[in-house]
Amino acid sequence: MRNTADGLWMWVIVGADRKVMVFERDIHWIRFPGHRGTEKWLHDAWLAEKGYTVRQS
Repeated sequence: MRNTADGLWMWVIVGADRKVMVFERDIHWIRFPGHRGTEKWLHDAWLAEKGYTVRQS
């Protein structure tokens, strides 16, 4: 969904039990369609690149 106040996007993943599993906000897209400009802090590769320990599920 899009925040019409600032033009940024947000999304949520809801599990089968109807509880929120993941929520991300303040996403912006760069001029090439499908490419996000926002840091990918939910993604393992981004976390590893920044030096964070990636938990194995």
